[in-house]
Amino acid sequence: MTDNWFEIREVEEGVWALAEPHHAEGVVSYLVLGSEQGMLIDTGLGVSDLQDVVSHITALPVTVVNTHTHYDRIGGNRQFARIAVHRAEAAKLERGIASAKLRPYFQPGAFRGPAPQGFDPDGHFIPASKAWRTLDEGDSFDLGGRCLDVLHTPGHSPGSICLWDQKCKLLFTGDTIYQGPTYAKLPTFDFGAYQESIRRLCGLAPQLRLLLPGHCPTPIEPICILHVARGFQQIVEGGVEYWYEDSPRGRVRVYHLENFQFYLPEE
Repeated sequence: MTDNWFEIREVEEGVWALAEPHHAEGVVSYLVLGSEQGMLIDTGLGVSDLQDVVSHITALPVTVVNTHTHYDRIGGNRQFARIAVHRAEAAKLERGIASAKLRPYFQPGAFRGPAPQGFDPDGHFIPASKAWRTLDEGDSFDLGGRCLDVLHTPGHSPGSICLWDQKCKLLFTGDTIYQGPTYAKLPTFDFGAYQESIRRLCGLAPQLRLLLPGHCPTPIEPICILHVARGFQQIVEGGVEYWYEDSPRGRVRVYHLENFQFYLPEE
């Protein structure tokens, strides 16, 4: 493989976590394999050769499924032919992301280790890609002996999805559930929709064994869904303290709740 940018780990049989630990986002993509084909859940930051990593793991045909279209989910889309995304965000793929918008996320302070050789933080951009398939709630992917169902979980963004492996009791949560800072200041964020999506996932939690989120650490326990739901409720009720911080996305209110942090707009 081309460099040591990715940390590659087989979480369990047929499920590989492809982490990017040298960037502050702690991005994780996943390669899920069936007997006939594979699914690559998100393509990360796009700063190194993800296709090379995938080809070293499997020779099966692979479909990319973007859990949403933020820059840290679609960075490597350019390397793959078949891309699926929820229909609410398909048009955004075709716009790409210019280097000027990405530059703040790739300055020296954003790296926890060496950047890939030859990477240009000032010139990095994400080119347009096109959805080979648009997704809706209830759609399913049969990989051969392994099926993943699409759950539409808006809030973090309008087309955010989770992918449910019912047989193995796994839920790939993208940015809907993860341990770490959740930025509710993003333009795509909808607090009410997010709270409703979390409430829905609470009902699914008893059927789950592991959550595989889009940011480290991974995997995490299904009880984390309940922690997030409780945190949202506490914020709504005004029963939790907060403080102010300056962030790359502007001044925010910071709530610290059971291994999760919520960053809400200043007002």
